[in-house]
Amino acid sequence: MRLNPDYLVTFSVVAEYGNISRAAEALRLSQPAVSGQLRALQDLVGERLYNRTAYGITLTEAGEYLLTYARTIAVTLSSAAEHLESRRSRARPLRLGLSWMLGTAAVSMVTSAHAAGHEVRVTSGHSSHLLDALTAGTLDAALIVRPVGSLPAEVEAQRFSAEDLCLLVPAGHRLEVRGSTPLLAVGQDVFLWPMVGSTVAKHAERLLAEATLIPVVQFELGSLTAVREALVRGIGVTILPPSVAAAEVEAGLISPVLIEAPNVTVEYVVVTPTDVLARPASRRLGDLIMKSRQVHRLRSARP
Repeated sequence: MRLNPDYLVTFSVVAEYGNISRAAEALRLSQPAVSGQLRALQDLVGERLYNRTAYGITLTEAGEYLLTYARTIAVTLSSAAEHLESRRSRARPLRLGLSWMLGTAAVSMVTSAHAAGHEVRVTSGHSSHLLDALTAGTLDAALIVRPVGSLPAEVEAQRFSAEDLCLLVPAGHRLEVRGSTPLLAVGQDVFLWPMVGSTVAKHAERLLAEATLIPVVQFELGSLTAVREALVRGIGVTILPPSVAAAEVEAGLISPVLIEAPNVTVEYVVVTPTDVLARPASRRLGDLIMKSRQVHRLRSARP
């Protein structure tokens, strides 16, 4: 009797999840395909390997016995695939997506990866665009601002860091001495938007909506650099994480003012594919990003 190793891998994943539909999603196969492999495996073995229940499946004694071998085969095949992919991936750089908000992290990540023997190429963009690129396979991993809604099922996230959104005002602004304020206090100020459609802009939109505030004058400046310049020149105010203007805050040119509202924290997360036999390049890059926290700490300017 010759067992198909693919059947054993599928069997080990089904046993791990205890549910055929979730295992099919993890394996990126259709549910009928997974069920067909399980039936074929049972026919070859000649014994029932599992029983269906209202909550999923439970293994029989024969299934538990076979599972030991199935897991060994799955781990061996995964290790072989990782080895081969690792050899191939050495021929190309690891592809990192980085949210516009987190541009200052690029230097630490690239240098840390280089020290570990890897080349990393960074693509910056909106978090939503980077998620699309990750699921399409054109990025290996991404460090993004966690979206307002849920993440796609095709990716998983690890917390990297977090900070509170603040009202950033020019030095000498009337609210500077208060240290904290409700957003209604800036209704007559010019409001500065960095990149409309970005995740952090959506968080700012949410806070303005919750405060029932529509700024009288709004400037869409298109970049963080332009917003920082406008703040330094005293043109208006904005809602951003203070780390994006850390140098100007330290120099006393911009002041962060706490926003008196709930849910002002934004989270930065490392996203990678959820494949059970995950792309080794993605796992490697995800690990490098998490380790880079020891070198690079996102600087949060506090009032």
